[in-house]
Amino acid sequence: MAISRSTMADCKTGNGNNTAAAKPATENQKLVKGNQEINDNTYYISAKQAHQLIEQNPQTAILAIAYGKYPNFNKGHIPGAIQMSTNEVESQKNHWNILPASQLRKNFLKKGITADTPVIFYSNDISAASRVAFAAYWLGVKNIKIIDGGQQAWTRAGYKLQKGNEAKIKAQSDFGSNTVAHPEALIKTPKELLAAESANPNLVLVSTRSWKEYLGNISGYSYIKETGEVKGAVYGRISKSSSDVAYLTNDDGTIKNPTAELEYWKKKGIVPDKEVVFYCGTGWRACVPFFIAKEEGFQNVKVYDGGWYDWNMSHKTNPEKFPVQKGEPGTSNFRIEKGTVAER
Repeated sequence: MAISRSTMADCKTGNGNNTAAAKPATENQKLVKGNQEINDNTYYISAKQAHQLIEQNPQTAILAIAYGKYPNFNKGHIPGAIQMSTNEVESQKNHWNILPASQLRKNFLKKGITADTPVIFYSNDISAASRVAFAAYWLGVKNIKIIDGGQQAWTRAGYKLQKGNEAKIKAQSDFGSNTVAHPEALIKTPKELLAAESANPNLVLVSTRSWKEYLGNISGYSYIKETGEVKGAVYGRISKSSSDVAYLTNDDGTIKNPTAELEYWKKKGIVPDKEVVFYCGTGWRACVPFFIAKEEGFQNVKVYDGGWYDWNMSHKTNPEKFPVQKGEPGTSNFRIEKGTVAER
């Protein structure tokens, strides 16, 4: 069944999040500080820092990210930006999972991007930019940065927008490597997740889905009927619905100072010295905490890309091998479903 954007009820509807009228977050409320040092482990940067990087290196690629076309791109975009759709790193046919590396290379090369190209990503919804940035990171783009707060942050910082069509680009032919740079960052399938859990019983699987999704009250997706979570998943308190990462962001779209969230994670066993795997329904919401965790010193953090979508399909085929949990762990309503059998 084809899924159109008009019927899709999930994170991919977040292209037009309205943060223009929101009160700007203070320095203390934000992850990104104006005076932060930028290094290889810095992924989220301020609009001012992005502007400086672009001025220092005019070869920097600037990608305006959205599901489909970037909203009102011709009416105003960051100067020099070109559009890239999330559909160029994932597809419905592939269950919204990241495309094979060979196809990703081709799609980035079409944008003039190689492994050595500095790339700045931005979007109206931080999840969209983070999703494409994660695909680039996994593939092997060495220098990736994401503008905290997106285009709104750019204009709030006093920088002008450019009207009209996107900049002309010269496609590249050699990415620079035929080997995925960070295979350790991506768990693709339910079978791979089971293998990872078997190899490390202390692995912490974190659901970035909303509380109602986590409990199994709703699926969160128009194209997924069944509800529940992967057995063993802990609640990460990341999103309030399937179209946001609201616990991680301020009203103006910038990422929150993570101190409170890190304290919550610690209570759940989500700590830097553990192998931590984030997942959601189809990948978007998992990519934001992935990069935050990387910045906060987590050494072994991953994204389980198949998410609830793939796990649910595997569960329907083999419920014993791919069990589902529903309810709040530790309560009388909690149960594990293995086919027609429910364990409490």
